[in-house]
Amino acid sequence: MKKWFLVPLFLAIVVLIVFTSCGEQEATTGPTTGPTTGPTTGPTTGPTTGPSVPEPWGTITTATTDFGVEATDQQVYESTWGWYFADPIITFDENGNYIGLTAESYELSADGLTWTFHIRHGIKFHNGDPLTAADVEFSMTRFIAPESKNPWAPGLRDNCASHRVVDDYTWEFVTIRPEPPLVESFCWVRVIGKKYFEEVGEEQWRLNPMGAGPWKFVEHVPETSFKLEANTDYWEPTRIPEYKYLIDLQVPEEATQVAMLKRGEIDIPFGITTDKRVQLEEAGWRVVTIGMPSPTSLNIVGAHFEQAGPVHDIRIRKALSFSINRQELCDTFWHGEQVPGGRFFLAPGGFGAEADLIAADPYDVALAQQLMAEANYPDAWEDPVIHCFTPAGPGVDMFQAIQGYWTKAGLQTKIEVVEGGTWIAYLFIPGGLTGDEINVGWIWSWTGAAFNSTYQARNMYTSYGVHQCLKEPSVDAIWDKYIVEIDPVKSKQYFIDFQRAAKAYYTSFGIAYALPKIVVSPKIASSPLTSTCSSKMQCAG
Repeated sequence: MKKWFLVPLFLAIVVLIVFTSCGEQEATTGPTTGPTTGPTTGPTTGPTTGPSVPEPWGTITTATTDFGVEATDQQVYESTWGWYFADPIITFDENGNYIGLTAESYELSADGLTWTFHIRHGIKFHNGDPLTAADVEFSMTRFIAPESKNPWAPGLRDNCASHRVVDDYTWEFVTIRPEPPLVESFCWVRVIGKKYFEEVGEEQWRLNPMGAGPWKFVEHVPETSFKLEANTDYWEPTRIPEYKYLIDLQVPEEATQVAMLKRGEIDIPFGITTDKRVQLEEAGWRVVTIGMPSPTSLNIVGAHFEQAGPVHDIRIRKALSFSINRQELCDTFWHGEQVPGGRFFLAPGGFGAEADLIAADPYDVALAQQLMAEANYPDAWEDPVIHCFTPAGPGVDMFQAIQGYWTKAGLQTKIEVVEGGTWIAYLFIPGGLTGDEINVGWIWSWTGAAFNSTYQARNMYTSYGVHQCLKEPSVDAIWDKYIVEIDPVKSKQYFIDFQRAAKAYYTSFGIAYALPKIVVSPKIASSPLTSTCSSKMQCAG
């Protein structure tokens, strides 16, 4: 999850979990269970028969720096707004175990090819229509359609032999080859109603989306606000939101967000820096941790192209890492709340998170300068400037802090502040690169963790990944061996080997681990939801 430089891609997901009762957890924090192998069944999270849940009350308002891609349809990038009103096929519990949700249970055949999902009885869409296997089939068909830009779609599409409705409450997905980690991908496919979608058409559905989730869509004013209402008829009473309405406002300026918080106009400002959050905490505002440590990494687009400029040379990529004083950055910029280290989406204690993979590079300016001299930097390049890109907001401050270390070492860098939608398009590149794109060789940052980072790693380190950060046949070969392995011991070792091989190329390197902290208003400061719920995510990546 994004924390000190929250960006649009994750904001909707964060809000969903913080303000929804805690039955659902996602793959952002905590220990991993590893890939599922052989016949498996996720625990049922059936309807609660205990005491009645109080009716939702009041309105919670959040402020987001930039909505980015304002999508409700999961065919459009990650459509994080879609998590509000539509549930995935399966999900995670707080320990990273894969469990039922829309499908109350599932199993994988002994040969690792056939996934069978048993759809929960009694779920209704917001208009009252019953949810059946036909809706799951319809949702998957759209999710993996050729036009789908969802970063999780290619993995399902490329290994799909068939998928079908077995009966009203049984759905089947058959793969071309065994792929036990594919269980993770089913957690990203949200179920929408076939009947309603076909009645209103795609355009109208996107304007008035509907699912069977704990929130109901109310209104979207582009570049202004997104409003939802609690679904009091949700099938699991303990997951009915505590608040009746949730409003997310686009507020680009940090100062405005802080002023709105103090005036009681918003309850969570997502676009504030660590400095400002600490100041508010010292002034008496409550700060809540909504997850466990997640790594921040810097990642380079298309470094394999000569057109990438200086970062095409691995010595310059290493110099970028060795010249950063991570401990000082943690002590000062992050006020002692972060720890040096990390790797893209690889959570401490997670699947394959070996010590050498998540360890921080040393701060060694002399070595960085030696590598630069060996590469004849800056003279070897007509344009020696290395570009970084980020949306407006706290991410700019982080890059400026890191830029100071690069400048001290003699590396010439420039920070490009881009609109949120452009930022997403620059780092999610499902169509691949030609090498002539403006952002080839540019650096972007990401903060997030997963119980099992299989597909985030695929996106980052393979030739067929949507981030286009590494194209190396020897690394692809290890991945290809890992992804089909059914034996869990061999599978884990292959994944570790893959991570080590990819790390050696320095197209992505960790900076620090951080706790996801947010400031909350007095209205919600005492809510148990803000202290017991983890962030969702992982979405994407």
